[in-house]
Amino acid sequence: MRMKFLLPTASLLLLFASACKKDSGQKSALDGNWNFTSMSANTSSTAVVNYSVSDIEKTVTTSSFTSTDNKGTVSIGGGVMTTKGLAYTISADASYAYYINDVVQQSGTQPVSYTLPPTNSVSSFKLVGADSIYFPAGGFSSMGGGTTGGASGGKYTLSGNTLTMIMKLDTSFVDNSLGVPAQKHDVATQTVVLTRQ
Repeated sequence: MRMKFLLPTASLLLLFASACKKDSGQKSALDGNWNFTSMSANTSSTAVVNYSVSDIEKTVTTSSFTSTDNKGTVSIGGGVMTTKGLAYTISADASYAYYINDVVQQSGTQPVSYTLPPTNSVSSFKLVGADSIYFPAGGFSSMGGGTTGGASGGKYTLSGNTLTMIMKLDTSFVDNSLGVPAQKHDVATQTVVLTRQ
């Protein structure tokens, strides 16, 4: 039976609950206590289901958003970043296009929303050079669907009491949540802003 493909809105949402670390024992200008100020992202999610060589369904969904109701703290020191009570709300309009054999069948927009409940985490990162961060285990964020993005990296800037991290996220995986294997490819550019306490 042909599956009527549902919009993959869940994979649009970036679930930002884990953190990142630097080399153990090295002090840096990032060390200290920070308030979580905001997170914004531009996202793209593609899901492809191959029923046969001549019967392929694809959905492409994009969104841009900035978090609201931002709460929580981030402590950086001793090679560890610790988040406490990190929480936010995302509300956005996602644009989508649904294809069969590369011919658009339907397109439009759909509202999406997500609230991250207060979350605690402890993790690590590495600083590279004067402005880069490397995340060996996926970093400060994970892609929707509960899968981490794997090793990733980004840039950071420190301006006065504001720390801004811009990260590129890219992950591919098989999603079986709708009963038929879908090849998923999620891409995002994420900006996280912290303010020193």
